[in-house]
Amino acid sequence: MAPRSEGLDLHNIGETTADEISGALAHVWSWRGPLYETYATSLQLDYAPDFAKLSRWASDIFGRPAGESAVVLQSCQNIHSYIMLGWETGIRNEFDTLRRNGLTKQELMELVMFTQLYAGMRGLGHVYHAVGDFLPIWADPPKRFEWPEGWAAEPDAFKCGLDLSTRDLTADDITNLTGWYERTIGYVPDSITFGIRVNPKFTKLNRARWEVAIKTLPKQIAPYLMLRHHTITQSVDGLRESALLGKSWGMTADEVIRAVSNTAMYFTNFEGFYAAHEALDSLLENW
Repeated sequence: MAPRSEGLDLHNIGETTADEISGALAHVWSWRGPLYETYATSLQLDYAPDFAKLSRWASDIFGRPAGESAVVLQSCQNIHSYIMLGWETGIRNEFDTLRRNGLTKQELMELVMFTQLYAGMRGLGHVYHAVGDFLPIWADPPKRFEWPEGWAAEPDAFKCGLDLSTRDLTADDITNLTGWYERTIGYVPDSITFGIRVNPKFTKLNRARWEVAIKTLPKQIAPYLMLRHHTITQSVDGLRESALLGKSWGMTADEVIRAVSNTAMYFTNFEGFYAAHEALDSLLENW
């Protein structure tokens, strides 16, 4: 039987009282973040309360009250998506959520810089409009977040051994780069093979940016964000590469499934599972 959650009686989907609505709205306003969650919740409860209750029940799987870890992992993915979408209210909300749950400013900005690889300067502009004026005065978080078991920072894991004394992609660079992929995911992606052939300088320097974006966050955050991105874009090759990198770095099959399912819940509906099925089905069966 479903519990009561955030003021809503989930034992009774078909009826919603005024007290339940008031309790739910008071709850989402309790941490005094951006108002969007308050008015979005109000819109659902006022006009589709059964849908709102089912949404709350489903949301409990991925965020609060499933636990602090679920909230943080979801918010890390959401920062990536909101930067990509240019939704500045959402960016601000996730910065607030993650700081409240224990992430440092350095960790938050690593999420931003990793996302910049996909969102470009436009993405950085949206982040600045959302939080740039506040960042210089942000204090340390009230506590430190404990990442899932096995998740740990390892900045050297990203590095393949590029020679950064030159922009040119040297023969040793090619050997080191392709060797890194063969060791970590078992093959060299076509994207890398193509990049080496058609624009080797870009391939080298863009890979170098990828290697330094994440330093203090757990290395597993990279494939976790990649799974979100490629579920939305429906890139079969991207999803498989992301999952294999996550597996190599110790992610569980459940964590991969959570990353993809959370994306389907909030961004793609079931259609997001098409590419995931093609890319991941046999891989997850033999994890």
